Amino acid sequence: MKATARPRLQRASGESRVVFAVRDGATRLADLYQRDPCRVLFPDPEPGEPPQAVLVTTSGGVTDGDRLAVEIKVGPGAEAVVTTQAAEKVYRAAHAGDHCTIDVAVTVGAAATLDWLPQETIVFEGARLKRRTVAEVAPGGALLACEMVVLGRAASGERFRSGLLLDIWSVRRAGRLAWTDALRVEGETPAGAGFGDANALATVIGVWDEPQPRLEKARALLDAADKVRAGATLVNGVMIARLLGEATAVRQASTRLLGDFRGRHLPRVWHI
Repeated sequence: MKATARPRLQRASGESRVVFAVRDGATRLADLYQRDPCRVLFPDPEPGEPPQAVLVTTSGGVTDGDRLAVEIKVGPGAEAVVTTQAAEKVYRAAHAGDHCTIDVAVTVGAAATLDWLPQETIVFEGARLKRRTVAEVAPGGALLACEMVVLGRAASGERFRSGLLLDIWSVRRAGRLAWTDALRVEGETPAGAGFGDANALATVIGVWDEPQPRLEKARALLDAADKVRAGATLVNGVMIARLLGEATAVRQASTRLLGDFRGRHLPRVWHI
């Protein structure tokens, strides 16, 4: 019997690059590139707040075979906030063994500040995602980042029983690796690996020249977190905070933590 060839499905190869730099004494957009399905919007920031970029995936989500690349640069002395329009949805893979790829490159210049605050990534049952984020922070630069993943759609009665999540983060300072971490979930959510009944994990990453006071502030805020397990530590001068629990509780706790930590509200798209 002749084997039937697997149909070739249309897949996305999107890219966005946004660069901020100081021009005439203020932070301004210096470079922009976008290729479908990646788009970048620039809403007016609140008075007194830095410029803001909102990343959009116009396809409504990603699936196996898709390749997305995001580059964010904040030049020396500049300040910016970058977020996403909505939660990123990673759909069930059409073919077992295939996966989608998201590569994120973040660069923060000397005396620059970046808040990289994407909304959560929802990994559907059977989805397969490989994501890598690399942040390069120059001396004097400051980075606050949050990455939240939700395994399965609990509100629809769905659990993550099969699929792949490989989520890798690296932070480099002055060209040297300061911290790296990889989360790999293949098959059912690993209760034995500390998840328990949790289906969501948020990681907050902070890089500053003097991180100890920020760590103490984060721990005080996390002590007041409700309905989640949370903690924070320093690794080679990089602050790492984790929040683990049910998706809604983790999002609420992360929103409060980031808002209190920053001393101002999260971007408006977080509240739509």
